[in-house]
Amino acid sequence: MAGPTIDEIRDVKAAIVRQFQDNPAFASAGIGERNGRLIVRVNWRTLPSDLQLPKRIGEVEISHHEVGTIRHQAE
Repeated sequence: MAGPTIDEIRDVKAAIVRQFQDNPAFASAGIGERNGRLIVRVNWRTLPSDLQLPKRIGEVEISHHEVGTIRHQAE
């Protein structure tokens, strides 16, 4: 099984950003890998308990991770 194309991954990543960008708990989204397949990785300051988080859009797997608040490192 070939899996989704990089363009499909990018489209899903963009859709996730549009869907969650106004949520204050949303930190970022990126492209990652799991078991040799590309996935969309969604980072949250805190995992929202009031939202149904998608695990897949089409053939693209989505993983959700609590990363805390992202801030600049001190110089």
